[in-house]
Amino acid sequence: MIVSMHVTHTSAGGTEGLNNVVSLLEKEVPDFLESLDLVTEYIVVRTCNRFEVYSTTDNNDAVKSKLEMLIRSLVPSSNISYILEDKDSIKHLFRVVCGLDSLIVGEDQIQHQVRECYMKAKEAGHAGAMLSRLFDKAMIVGKRVRSETELNKGAVSVGSASVELAESIIGDLKGKNITILGAGDMATVIAKNLVGKDVAAVFVSNRTYSRALELADELGGMAVSMDRMVDAVRDSDLVLVATGAPHTVVHKPAIISAMATRPDRKLLVIDVSIPHNVDEDITTVGNVELKNMDSLESIAKQNVLRRTAEISSAEKIIAQELGKMDSERREETANEIIKAIGLKLADIREKELEEARSHASSTDVDTLLDDMSRALVNKIAADLYVNLRRASREGNQNACYIMAEMFGVR
Repeated sequence: MIVSMHVTHTSAGGTEGLNNVVSLLEKEVPDFLESLDLVTEYIVVRTCNRFEVYSTTDNNDAVKSKLEMLIRSLVPSSNISYILEDKDSIKHLFRVVCGLDSLIVGEDQIQHQVRECYMKAKEAGHAGAMLSRLFDKAMIVGKRVRSETELNKGAVSVGSASVELAESIIGDLKGKNITILGAGDMATVIAKNLVGKDVAAVFVSNRTYSRALELADELGGMAVSMDRMVDAVRDSDLVLVATGAPHTVVHKPAIISAMATRPDRKLLVIDVSIPHNVDEDITTVGNVELKNMDSLESIAKQNVLRRTAEISSAEKIIAQELGKMDSERREETANEIIKAIGLKLADIREKELEEARSHASSTDVDTLLDDMSRALVNKIAADLYVNLRRASREGNQNACYIMAEMFGVR
């Protein structure tokens, strides 16, 4: 069935615990899964605060053991992961897609991020029928929660929380100069949350300059190449870092250079990248303050308190959908048998209809219909009667009673 492995901001004790682990997992896990014959399908889900694997197998225990061994070999001194199976894996995926397992509960981006990971696995041929059905169902559950509850009402994202954190530290952003490093999904969300803040200027810098241009145009800001990042930082009050780079992007020497001509002007840097993209020791530079994903914790807690009722409603929807899946699973055997019976009855019908047509010109209608109906009943019941008598002869009374119950005569 299904075995899933989870390394999240919760299991790692905060996003700081993910910092050096996620890039290692990204490098090692896909090849490991590809080489594991026990795994028939798999999808890797990587978002800003999680690395998860969903796999299908005929041997849950063996795959669990292999995944546990892999984690111990990669991170021997830490217990940062947990493994789920079957229904627990499904429930967890539903909670993730609905935003219930996010740092910022109810975040908007998570469903899109999970879907992208799913599509990527499908295109690569890693997601087959079982995981495709599961992830398609998860998307439906996520949409239902968002349409039937107000879980994601208002600004609910790491991006919005980053802007909220900045305002709590440096006050109103009106008239401030801001640099955004990165131009992907997270940076775009941050940018959208700056709209209406009446900032003085926004500089967007990204490894791919064309993408920086696109985002800067959306904001009415200015695109800056990465080699001119120091110039942008020098003119900024706030730097928001959200790149997909697996390494440090903002180094201490760059901050020293940027602050050299403005030693008395404060600079706030908020790094929401995993792994971190900013040297932690930039805080030794005068008037420079650094915050990262873990700094959003207080905002995340306030967000949970505001959404308690909606969280409860979302959990009820997930429970309903899990119940539906359980019922569908229990009906699978019956559906397969019904399909087989239907095909057999259709074949009998076609043959008897063909036989009746061959006598249509020489037999009156009443006789023709009587003969055809008798033939249909006899052929449909033939195997049933044979098997019923055999069961009775062999003392299998339960089978006899079940057949009677199925036909409504007991």
